[in-house]
Amino acid sequence: MLDYACGYGRVLRWLLAAFPQSKVIGVDVDARAVASAQRILSADTRVLDTALTEPLDAPFDLIWVGSLFTHLNEAEALRVLRYLRDHLLPGGMAVITTHGDLVEGRLRTRERNYSLSEKNIARLIDSYDETDYGFAPYDGHESYGISLANEAKMTELIEKVGMKVIHFEAAGWVLHQDVFGIQRPE
Repeated sequence: MLDYACGYGRVLRWLLAAFPQSKVIGVDVDARAVASAQRILSADTRVLDTALTEPLDAPFDLIWVGSLFTHLNEAEALRVLRYLRDHLLPGGMAVITTHGDLVEGRLRTRERNYSLSEKNIARLIDSYDETDYGFAPYDGHESYGISLANEAKMTELIEKVGMKVIHFEAAGWVLHQDVFGIQRPE
């Protein structure tokens, strides 16, 4: 199993506890987070380069990706989906979370701003209205911010990289982020 973008190990600790006989690896671009997860959990963790050029140990049966696609523009989301596909065994599954209708509504009404400026909220919503995928960077960042994608658009992207959606739950991750179960065909 792979916890992709494991951060400090919030989910990694549960995977290790639930599957003690399985090989579980956590990767992230944040070296401090990886070192902390390794130290606290005695987990197999690695620092991942942002270019996604290095292959990981082996294909995985399961890849968990929580709260990453919520920060990526569409092109980067496609690139990460391809990378995940290439690291899944045929028939393997990835579980990813995204921002969908709930977050869209919160941004439209300004119930929450998700650390975006007013200008960037408007930019994100305009993009979402045009393409069903919206992205706006955090101030001072070019390629990292907040993204929105509806179920149909994420399904389209997942299918574009040769995988299929086998489960969807709106606001299924902490009653906030949408959850997709996706599979690499056999």
